[in-house]
Amino acid sequence: MTERASAALSKGSPASDPLVGRVVGGRFKVSALIARGGMGKVYRAEQAPLGRVCALKVLNPSYAGEQDPEFHRRFFLEASIASKLTHPNTVTIFDYGRTDDDIYYMAMEYLEGRTLHRAIRDAGQLPEERAAHVARQICRALREAHALGVIHRDLKPANVFLAQHGDEADFVKVLDFGLVKNVSDKGEDLTQTGMFMGSPKYMAPEQIRGDRVDARTDIYALGVILYEMLTGKVPFDRATSVNILMAHVHDEAPPMRSTNELISVSSAMEEVVAGCMAKDPERRFRSMDDVLTALKRVGTAEGTASTGASGSAPPNSATRLGSASRPPEPPLREGSLSGAPFEPIQAPARRGSMGVLAAAVALALVAVGAVVSVLFRPRESAGLPAPPVAVATATAAPLVSAAAATPVATAAATPVAAPVTVHVSTDPDGAIVKEDGIERCSSTPCDILYRGEDADPQREHKLSLARPGYRVETRSVKAGDSSALLVKLSPTPRPALPRAADPPAVPTGYKTDIPY
Repeated sequence: MTERASAALSKGSPASDPLVGRVVGGRFKVSALIARGGMGKVYRAEQAPLGRVCALKVLNPSYAGEQDPEFHRRFFLEASIASKLTHPNTVTIFDYGRTDDDIYYMAMEYLEGRTLHRAIRDAGQLPEERAAHVARQICRALREAHALGVIHRDLKPANVFLAQHGDEADFVKVLDFGLVKNVSDKGEDLTQTGMFMGSPKYMAPEQIRGDRVDARTDIYALGVILYEMLTGKVPFDRATSVNILMAHVHDEAPPMRSTNELISVSSAMEEVVAGCMAKDPERRFRSMDDVLTALKRVGTAEGTASTGASGSAPPNSATRLGSASRPPEPPLREGSLSGAPFEPIQAPARRGSMGVLAAAVALALVAVGAVVSVLFRPRESAGLPAPPVAVATATAAPLVSAAAATPVATAAATPVAAPVTVHVSTDPDGAIVKEDGIERCSSTPCDILYRGEDADPQREHKLSLARPGYRVETRSVKAGDSSALLVKLSPTPRPALPRAADPPAVPTGYKTDIPY
């Protein structure tokens, strides 16, 4: 590209832009400039011969200078990794490359909508249900990336696009993997040039200190995004970027209600945000899958209890709730007593002393059932509703009708096997355990409680154990055989990412403020 063309591409108006009307890469005819940033531009283009409208991201040729020798290599890294991400909540990359006159381009799906950053600014703050809906989609997109060993490292509202998808207005597309880190690559790191990488308002403490980053780094950023969606403000907003970074490292986030006293946030959502934003990565949620499990409870009856009820909460959640000694009580549901289903008690047909006595005995039996259900409650809930607990009534006196002294036989109690807890652990930890397609625990180690027929010593339970980056393992256990199960997980071979041909040695630090 000539110096005049470069200058026009960098500074010119859309009308004088030299790429408008040009075919890039032999396939993409540029029709209009739709966004610009300090490091590049995004054009509307049509891909031939498909006739498909796409967004064409082009690097600003004047940006790559001697101060950043890995700039173009980072562009190819983003393109090659992002093109392998296929989740519907991740922007789709169609093609990328470099033209003969050194135009670096990336073609991706064309989106209509707005960034989450703009949505928050327009609305002031988002209702909890909407914020949870957006966050769950971000979790699913990043879960796939993390399973491939890819960490985003620049997750922020400007990189989350809310598109119109059918009748859904908040369909998430996660954008801009320009700062991705392939944690499986033990070789060169394109960020080792000493440049500061990331967006200060959303950076995790370990990222700021230059420590090792992993999936929990993105989880921290998601917590900040949730905080901002719910309150309309980021937790740390200081006069300078340095002060913001130091606050992330040293200061606790202020309570959301102190940031915006007009909001209404459930305790379950507060727990999710706190679990994402713990300073110590070891005290955060372990994976996006765990965050997703907790977010699914927000706005439900189950969400009124601690998110630690099924093992998906971060390690410090019990301490924050003041319930380290035991898990929270299961929620009450319609037609249930202390979490155990029961049949409604019918009132006596006629009044009289014997009728009153019968009603009193019936109520006493219900109370006994409630006590038994509490005694048999598991130490760690497996996240499934408890089956009915049979109450033996062999010693109870027969009920007598008030109209006639005819004994009414009581129903014989069916013997029920004693509850059995199976402790499941894996090497490494963090596997999801399912039985018959139903999730029994979201992260190992955990306990699975079997009661009623499931506790029969001869009944076989087939469990599947899955962890991103490892093969799915299946095991059969019988409640009467063992109370513990340890499974060694085998890593799945991860294909090496193809490396593009080395472009001319030119500059790192690729980052963009445009919504692509």
